[in-house]
Amino acid sequence: MSKYETLISEMRYQNRLKITCACGHKADFRQSDAIKVFGPDATPFDIRRRMRCSRCHEIGKVEVTI
Repeated sequence: MSKYETLISEMRYQNRLKITCACGHKADFRQSDAIKVFGPDATPFDIRRRMRCSRCHEIGKVEVTI
C-alpha cells in the first residue's frame, strides 16, 4: 500500500489490513472492519497517525500492510 492509496481503492473482500507495532504487537482487520474504523478514504499515513498500540501505548509507531 503506497502513501496515497486509500482503503477503498486497495482492499478487496478477502484482504486483511495488518498493523504491526515497533514493539512487535500485531493486529489485523477485515476489509469491512477497517473501513468502519478508519473510513474508506484513509491512507496509510492516516492510519499510522491514529493508531495507538494496546501493549506499549505508543502512537504512530506502526507498519501498515494489506
